[in-house]
Amino acid sequence: MRVLCLLLVPPLACFCQQRPPSIDRPKIGMVLEGGGALGLAHIGVLQWFEEHRIPIDYLAGTSMGGLVGGMYATGMRASELQDVVSTIDWSEALDPKIPFPALSFRRKEDKRSFQNDLEFGLRHGFRGPGGLSSGQRITYLFDRVALPYSDLKSFDDLPIPFRCVATDLNSGKEHIFENGPLGEALRATMSLPAIFTPVTNDKSTWVDGGLLNNLPVNVVKQMGADIVIVVHLVPSPFLPESRSLQAVMQRSISVTIEANELRSLEAADLVVSVDLAGYASSNYGASAQIIARGSEAAEKRSQMLSRLALEQSAWQQYLEIRESRRVRSSPTPAFVQVSGADPRLSRGIEKKLTTHVGKPLDFDRLEKDIDVISGTGRFTRFSYGMTEVRGRPGLEIRAEEKEYAPPLVNIGFLVDGSELANVRWTTNARITALDVGGFRSEWRTDISAGSTWGLSTEYYRPVSAASKWFVAPRLFATNIPFDLYDRSAQIAQYRIGRYGGGADLGFAIDRFSEIRLGYEAGYFTSSLSIGSPVLPTPDGRTGVSSISYRLDKLDSPLVPRTGQSARFRVAWIDAAPGSGKGFPLSEGYIGVIRPVSKRGSVYLQTFGGTTFGHDDTGLPQFFLGGPSQLSAYGTNELRTNQYWLARVGYIYELFNLPPIIGHKGYFTSAYEFGKAYGAPGGSRLPNDGSLGLVMETLVGPLFVGGSVGDRGHRRVYFSLGRFF
Repeated sequence: MRVLCLLLVPPLACFCQQRPPSIDRPKIGMVLEGGGALGLAHIGVLQWFEEHRIPIDYLAGTSMGGLVGGMYATGMRASELQDVVSTIDWSEALDPKIPFPALSFRRKEDKRSFQNDLEFGLRHGFRGPGGLSSGQRITYLFDRVALPYSDLKSFDDLPIPFRCVATDLNSGKEHIFENGPLGEALRATMSLPAIFTPVTNDKSTWVDGGLLNNLPVNVVKQMGADIVIVVHLVPSPFLPESRSLQAVMQRSISVTIEANELRSLEAADLVVSVDLAGYASSNYGASAQIIARGSEAAEKRSQMLSRLALEQSAWQQYLEIRESRRVRSSPTPAFVQVSGADPRLSRGIEKKLTTHVGKPLDFDRLEKDIDVISGTGRFTRFSYGMTEVRGRPGLEIRAEEKEYAPPLVNIGFLVDGSELANVRWTTNARITALDVGGFRSEWRTDISAGSTWGLSTEYYRPVSAASKWFVAPRLFATNIPFDLYDRSAQIAQYRIGRYGGGADLGFAIDRFSEIRLGYEAGYFTSSLSIGSPVLPTPDGRTGVSSISYRLDKLDSPLVPRTGQSARFRVAWIDAAPGSGKGFPLSEGYIGVIRPVSKRGSVYLQTFGGTTFGHDDTGLPQFFLGGPSQLSAYGTNELRTNQYWLARVGYIYELFNLPPIIGHKGYFTSAYEFGKAYGAPGGSRLPNDGSLGLVMETLVGPLFVGGSVGDRGHRRVYFSLGRFF
């Protein structure tokens, strides 16, 4: 690389001497390379150019180079770019998930039951999305930048003429974006295969342009540049001992990209090489240091670059021309128009977003409203911009419905290691068909196989297309293991079978809560598989009338950091095996979690249940012991018809996991205390303390921990698939 740059010095120097920069100066084109977080170094180079009065007449970039170049081409100064980058929460921006609070109540139920990122569909056979992330959060960033340029006819009309490159999977060729929606072009150039869902239209499927042209020198030359300056990102060398899955994958991609960069480097007039040893393409948290590396690299080439500097008056004139082409605001929308969705959905979306008509756009509120619409589970991604119809400006919402669904398919794996000598494994699947028999209706079917066997189905039908009232008939059949332990000693194992059906009349209060009134009838069977007959094994009919309320305002279904949740149920049991008469039952739960620092949160959970003094219930109605219900005690060790339990805990964020593995890792601790009235062999106040590590993996939260309690109770345990 150093030899290449030295060879380029003489012709560039002669060219600059022949044409003074302030008089009939040569047109300068800059090429910005892709490289994930490493591409933020481009901002430092641009900052140095501004400080030394070096103009840029044409810009082209790929991937992160396309993002930085596109934003700069809209007229932003480098300092503005740095401010934008410093305020972005990159872990949130790159997060594949819709914020949990934005989900509809039924999609929250899905995430509660399936605490992972595995979602598939059956629209065209069994298949999944085109990438791990839809890129919705980063799309919002693009849309904010591009909104003032919604009526752009050509990228040549930007304050700095701009191009970016994507790869068209349909044709197998590079695609150069020179017009069209600017936000769409930026999304396409950054759509890293398998990471982000591709950008599509009727004829093309676009992914990251780095696959074919990571340094589009040819593009800048075609735009008319006399001098082409390349900003080349030099990453850390690959070390043979660095053979982790992530390192090997990143290096494999890098080798492919480097091959298409060689020709571009040879065709450039000047190369600014940024040494980024010690940083990886995922180090967005080190943006300030990476940007500084860009400035340092430009300074090292100052002897050559300074020949391109303008005199102060010429530089001021250049800035004034660039600023005059900049559009800083958009007109107030007079209407909302939705494209890309089913007409029924489009009308509903337009109605929900009418609050944004007749006033300047509030980006934060608009994006939150779009998230809520996405929370129904029907869409891959939304983008927005301005449009014009009959001379009236309007807000255009572009929707992308999921290509692979509905029906939606959720898959989960539950591994219960609460008893290390008796680990349980169950695979679960949920199939949700939408609009079956009516708009907004859902037919949900759950299947379980493994330690637990089950099949259940529910038909959810709003009373009308816009009503919050609904009916929900259901059928179910399950067969589950039921273990009884005394500390770590298993004393019995039963198999419990339940078969039946029911129906509810409910009211969907909002996306956080619902209330149901219903009746369920069925048949109950039990059999002793192992151990002594600690409990009776009655068979017989069951019948339950109940009213229930559920609230979920947590910020995450996996490891929440803030919010509250609650469950309450009041029931009349008119038939229960082993019971001579009917009896009432009530059970409730309240949980609150609050952040106390940037990484730490404390929580309080309270549980309680009672049969109001009725002991003729056949089997005990409540069981305590095991993870999340007196963890140091044996599974179902305490058996009662009345109890209360409280848990206080602390969660602390420790580290981020590699994207191909999961999200974050946490330290967790808790203290539990409670009372199980009339429980055989129970202490007056059962209590314990626990410590553990939980990691949000792609297949669900993985927890490993241990607990020590009163009366010598202690245990080590693990679980996969569910934590909070």
